[in-house]
Amino acid sequence: MNKLHINSVYCGDSCKLLKKISPESISLSFWSPPYFLGKDYEEGLTYDDWQSLLKSVIELHFDILKPGGFLVINIADILAFKDVNMPKIMGLNPSNRKCAVTLEMILEAKSNYPDYNRNQLAALLNCSEQTIDRRLNGNNIRGGRYSTGTRVKLSGARLEDYAYEVGLYLYDKRIWKKDPAWANSRWTTN
Repeated sequence: MNKLHINSVYCGDSCKLLKKISPESISLSFWSPPYFLGKDYEEGLTYDDWQSLLKSVIELHFDILKPGGFLVINIADILAFKDVNMPKIMGLNPSNRKCAVTLEMILEAKSNYPDYNRNQLAALLNCSEQTIDRRLNGNNIRGGRYSTGTRVKLSGARLEDYAYEVGLYLYDKRIWKKDPAWANSRWTTN
């Protein structure tokens, strides 16, 4: 079997390529696995297949890493599992609001206009009646949202288990944040 050259970048199937690397020759391996978001290159891959891929690639790293070597896995939690039992309520996300009206603004308007109903307050503050209800009651039901919601599936704990099983240990966790799903995911709720 031909061995891969050091200090080179290879793109392809990690399970095949890692077997072509000399033992204890890698100081740092950076791996960005598929995120299981339904991309074309993941077609036909089940969740169990994906987990098996993650486990296999982590296992294959054990022999090729130098003592003290690092495996960095660029992965995030995924938002890709439809759940019909998930309520049609969204968590509050003030940083993602499209309307700047706050609870304090509504309370001030109610104080100044105590006889106004939600529709009148909405007209006064130039927002929807739903925004008034959401801010006053913490009720974040999305009007017209009838489609099945998606839930987050955490990735980290499984990866940690797979690494420990082969003798690799979690050394550090840097805060590299990437949203669980982004606009080009076919399952995103954006």
